[in-house]
Amino acid sequence: MRIFDLHADIGADVLSQHHLGKENVLLTRHSDKCLKGEVSAIAMASFFSGKETYEEMQEMILTLENELENQQVWKRVLSSQDLKNESPLALMSVEGMCGIREHETEAIAWMYEHGIRLASLCWNEENALATGVKGNPERGLSEMGRHVISKMDELHMVIDVSHANEKTFWDILDCAKGLVIATHSNAYALCDHPRNLKDEQIKALAARGGLIGMNSCAYFIDHDLTKVNVDALAKHAAYIKELVGIDHLACGFDFMDFFGEEDAAYTICDMKNASYAQNFIQALKNNHFSDSEIRKIAYQNVIDRFSQYLR
Repeated sequence: MRIFDLHADIGADVLSQHHLGKENVLLTRHSDKCLKGEVSAIAMASFFSGKETYEEMQEMILTLENELENQQVWKRVLSSQDLKNESPLALMSVEGMCGIREHETEAIAWMYEHGIRLASLCWNEENALATGVKGNPERGLSEMGRHVISKMDELHMVIDVSHANEKTFWDILDCAKGLVIATHSNAYALCDHPRNLKDEQIKALAARGGLIGMNSCAYFIDHDLTKVNVDALAKHAAYIKELVGIDHLACGFDFMDFFGEEDAAYTICDMKNASYAQNFIQALKNNHFSDSEIRKIAYQNVIDRFSQYLR
């Protein structure tokens, strides 16, 4: 079954490989695994940890954009019309905007011009715009961050809250008028990791028509890593379905196999990389999701919501 993965840090890998002198990184390191697992639509994220400058942000975005423009496998998603394409789809996204410290609305306009249609204001850190889960719990959005949200709304860029702390999460919901989603977060009630969403947050996102992408990172599934497998991830989906309904579930696997062996601990045994993605579809079947419900989680909810929202 076709899958739309709302979060893969492919932009970061593309740039790091370019720095090593490699080219055609999408095709040599990502496409085969994705297509084998029927992950034929991906939000390809340019990831920034909190130390990068705006110029470094631009470099990664431009490098990914250039790769996408010079290959024939992936169709870039720039508008709602592109989502109707039968080819594999690539939607450019940003995880963290630490490099934006001035001229924030111009920076967002530049990102949009170069293909970004989905973005979070922060990773785990505090920055000039917002506060991540490792930041001061009493700090949320800054005034500059509110300007960013307003500009994203104007451009119909989707806002991602997956790494925001609770104060930032609620600040964003308070001021955003457009589509807000959590691209790669699970249920806090089943695993109380700060990156997961509490019931009140899940309900608030659902009330706004948002989506929650199921994250295959082991630490967000269960603290006991001996219990972590794809079935346990499906149980997060079942919990959220029971809480707010099937229309707010999606996939946001956050595969990290391409970052090297040191990230192996983050990987669940039966979801090592994108080529294993159909194991999640089978796990949903094993947990009594119907075929129509699985299609919604795998692909259709994202297509429906983004088709309504993107220009």
